[in-house]
Amino acid sequence: MKQILAACILFFCGFTSTFGKPMPVKVDNLKCEYLSNPIAIDNQHPTLSWQLISADNGKSQKAYKILVASSLALLTQNKGDYWNSGIVHSSNSIQVSYGGKALPSRQKLYWKVMVWDEKNQPSAWSRTASWGMGLLKPADWKAKWIGSMEDPNPDAAITYPAPFFRKEFAVAKKIKKATVYVSGLGFYELYLNGKKIGDQVLAPAVTNYDERPLKKLLYHYDDQSTQRVLYNVFDVTGDITQQNNAIGILLGNGWYNQRDRTIEGTLWYDLPKVIFQLEITYTDGSKSLITSDNTWKTTTGPLLKDGIFTGENYDARLALDGWDKIRYNDGKWKAAIFVKPPTGALQPQLAPFDKVTRTLTPTFDGKMKDSVYTYHLDETVSGWATINVKGNAGSRIKVRYISEEGDDYGQFDTYTLKGGDTETWEPKFTWHAFRKIEVVSQGVVLDAGSIRVKDVHTDVAANGTFECSNPLINKINTAYLKTQLANLHGSLSSDCPHRERLGYTGDGQVAMESALLSFNMPQFYRKWFNDMDDARNHKTGFVTHTAPFAGGGGGPAWGSAYVIMPWLYFNYYGDTTLLRQHYAGMKQWVAYLQTRTDNNGLISHEEPNGWCLGDWCTPTRVQIPEPFVNTAYFYHVTDLMAKVAAVLGKTDDRIRFITLAQQIKKNFNTAYFNPTTNAYWQSRQGAEVFALAFGLADGENYNRVFNSLLSHLEKINYHFDTGILATPLLLKVLAANDRDDIAYKIMAQKTAPGFGYLLDDKNSTLWESWNGGGSHTHPMFGSVVEWLYSSIGGIKIDAGNPGLKHFIIAPKPLDDLTFCKSSYNSLYGKIRSEWKKTGSGSIAVSIEVPPNTSATFILPDGKTSAKNEAGQGVAVKLINGKSSVEFGSGVYRFEVR
Repeated sequence: MKQILAACILFFCGFTSTFGKPMPVKVDNLKCEYLSNPIAIDNQHPTLSWQLISADNGKSQKAYKILVASSLALLTQNKGDYWNSGIVHSSNSIQVSYGGKALPSRQKLYWKVMVWDEKNQPSAWSRTASWGMGLLKPADWKAKWIGSMEDPNPDAAITYPAPFFRKEFAVAKKIKKATVYVSGLGFYELYLNGKKIGDQVLAPAVTNYDERPLKKLLYHYDDQSTQRVLYNVFDVTGDITQQNNAIGILLGNGWYNQRDRTIEGTLWYDLPKVIFQLEITYTDGSKSLITSDNTWKTTTGPLLKDGIFTGENYDARLALDGWDKIRYNDGKWKAAIFVKPPTGALQPQLAPFDKVTRTLTPTFDGKMKDSVYTYHLDETVSGWATINVKGNAGSRIKVRYISEEGDDYGQFDTYTLKGGDTETWEPKFTWHAFRKIEVVSQGVVLDAGSIRVKDVHTDVAANGTFECSNPLINKINTAYLKTQLANLHGSLSSDCPHRERLGYTGDGQVAMESALLSFNMPQFYRKWFNDMDDARNHKTGFVTHTAPFAGGGGGPAWGSAYVIMPWLYFNYYGDTTLLRQHYAGMKQWVAYLQTRTDNNGLISHEEPNGWCLGDWCTPTRVQIPEPFVNTAYFYHVTDLMAKVAAVLGKTDDRIRFITLAQQIKKNFNTAYFNPTTNAYWQSRQGAEVFALAFGLADGENYNRVFNSLLSHLEKINYHFDTGILATPLLLKVLAANDRDDIAYKIMAQKTAPGFGYLLDDKNSTLWESWNGGGSHTHPMFGSVVEWLYSSIGGIKIDAGNPGLKHFIIAPKPLDDLTFCKSSYNSLYGKIRSEWKKTGSGSIAVSIEVPPNTSATFILPDGKTSAKNEAGQGVAVKLINGKSSVEFGSGVYRFEVR
C-alpha cells in the first residue's frame, strides 16, 4: 500500500505543480485549546495544534519541536523557559498536550513550533502565538458577589427592573496591563468610561449555575447535579485613563432568573448578581485591584422588564444619562449589597460568545391600520429589531415578532420615547425568532428607515460548503444552516428559538454530524458536554433530556447523547481528552439503563412518571413501540462504549460492554424480529433502520432485513415515514449498502412527507414536523445534511483514523445531478471534493487533501479507470470490490470513466 501511495503521489504531483526543488513546508494557524491566542484558559495541559502549508504535493510531518516561553524576548532567543519539547518524532499536529512547567494563574505564555517534513527537511519557526491562564484557584478571586436587593418574592413569577451598578476609581501611574474578570448572572453588559467592553451579547453562556428550589416540575427530576458559572476576561489596558475612571455594569435576568415561562416548572435560581475584578499592573511593577463590593452604588432605571421569552420594556424617560461615566451624580443611588454566591465554581468561558452577526434591512410593507406598521424579512432570523424614531415624550412603540408559522409566541418589545431628538434603541437581554415584525405606534410615524434587524446567535464560524445542481437539495442545506444558527444561543443547540429554547440532547445528537460539517464546533461542544455532565444524576447515572436542565421530555435516545456525541467528537477531531473526561459518566449512563429494563430485557421506562417517547415526529401518529427504540439505543450506546473503552485501553470494561451488548441484541431480536417476514416489528417508521444502522440485525439476516426495508420504501413511493431519530439512520443505512440512489429519491421528493415545502419561498427554515405542525424553526431534521457531504460530496471520516488524518472521498453522481462542490475545514486544513459530469459520460473530479493527511478516493459506481489532465492513465486498485486510488496531500484534478 505504501508503494502504491508513493507512486500515486509522484504521478499526480504534475497536476498542480511543476517539477523542481520542493519548497520548505510552512507552519501556521497555531491553536491552543482549539482557539487562536486565548486570553484565559484553565487547563494545566492544554492541547496545541498547527497546520502545515505547502504548495507541493505529498507533504507530511515527521517530527516537531515546540518552545513555550514566559516572554517574547526569550522566545525570540529560542529559549523555552516553560517548555522545550525537544525534537519529537511524530506526525501528530492536532492533539499535542503541553508537557512543560506547572502553569500559574494569570500567566501569559508565548509559543512557536517548527517541523521536519517527510524528507527530514526542517521548516522555519512558525509565527509566535500565545495563551493566557485564568484565575485557577478560588483564592485568586478577591471580588465578592453583589446585587441590588434580596428577593422579596422568591417563589413568585415576578421580576423587577434591571439593576445598574457603578464604581469610580483613580489611576495615578502609567499602566502596563489591565485585565477584567467578570461574570453577571443571568446576563451583563460592562462599560468603562462610557464604552461597552467587548462585542459579545447575552453573556456569559448559560450553565447550570447554582442550586435552586425546583417546584411544580412537569417532568420528574431528582436534582443530583453539579454546578459551574462561566466568567469572561477582557484586556482593558487601552480603555483606562491615567486619571479618574468609571465602571458601569447593567444586569439582565437571563436564564438565571427566567420567570417568563413556567410550564416546565419554577426553574429560576435567584435575582441578578455580579462579580467583577479589575487587575492593573503599572510600568513600575506595582499593582492595584478594583473589585465588586458594597462600596459600589446601584439603582434601577429605564429597563423595566427583561425576559428571554417575552422581551423587554424600556422607558427612555427614565434614562440614566452618563451613568457609566465619571462625575455622574449618583447621590440618590444606594449601596450594593453582598449576596449569596452561586454554588457553581467559576470557570473561564472558552465557548464562543453570542454576537450580532449581521444587520439586515427588512422590507417595509407599510401602514396596515391606523397605528400598525409591518415589515418582513426574506428569511427567519433569531435576534431583535433596532428602532430609530422621533416623537413626543411618552409615545409608546410596541414591537411584535411573528414567526414563519404566523405565531408570536409572546415575543414583544416595548419602547417609550423620551422625546426630542431622534432616538435609537434595541433590547439587550433577550432574543426573538421571527420573519415578520408588526409595530404598533399611535403617536410616532414609521417608515422604511425606522427598523433594522440584528441577527444574533452563538458566533461559530462556517466550516463547510456544499452546492449541487439540484435546487431543492441546496435549499435543504441552506434551510438547515439558517435553522441551526437561529437555535445556537449560549453555546448550546436548542429545539426552537422561540417557543421552548431548550437544549434538547436528543435533537442535538441526531444533528451533530451536520453541525460538525457545517460549523467550527470544538469549544461549543466541549461546553455543552459539560452541561450534560452537570445536569445528570451523579448517583444513578440518569442523563437529562435537556442540558442545562430546563425541563423537557424525551427518553433513552436523549440521554444517550452523552455517549453518542463525545464519540462523534472523537471521530471528527481525534480528541481523546473528552472521552477520558466523561468516561465515568458515560459508563454510568449504560449502568443506569440496565436498571430500566423489564422482564424481557427491554427498556420500558426511564424516570418515575417521566416521558419515554421512543422516536418522535413521524409523519403520522407515532406507532413504533417506545421500548423498541429505547432498547435499540441501549444496544447502540453499549456497543459504542466498548469502542470507547478500547480507545482508552480499558480492556476489562471493553469485554463487559461487549458481553452486555450481545445480551441486549438477543433480547431485542427475540422481542421484535419476525423470521417469517424477515422484518422488525411492522416494517414501518424506521423499524428496520434502527436494527440495520446499530448492528442489531444478525449477520445472516442482514440482507433479508435490508430487502424488507427496500420493499417498504417502494410501497410508500420513496418518502420519509421516519421521525427525528430514524431519519438520518435511514440515509446512513442506504448509503452503507450502496443505495444512495434511493436515498436521493427520498431527499428529492417534492410531495409530502419530505422537504418539498422548501420549494415555497414562504418557508426558509426547517419544520418541526413533516406536516408543518408546530414550529417552523427546528434543526433536528437537518441531520440529513451529513448525507449531502458524505454521499453526494463524498467526504467521509475513516473510522480507523479518527480526526481525519486519513479520510475517504467517495462521491455519488446520482441520477439527474450534474455537479457537486463540497468542502470541509478539518483540523489539518481544507478537504475539498468537486465533481462534474461531462458530455462523454466521464466525470471530471477535483480533490484537495491537506498537508500531513492522506485520502482514499473511491471511484463512483460503474467507473473503473482514471486519467490525469495530460490524458495519462492512472493505476487504479480494486480494494474490497471498490476501484480506488490513494493520495497524499495536494490538489488533484482528473477524469474518471
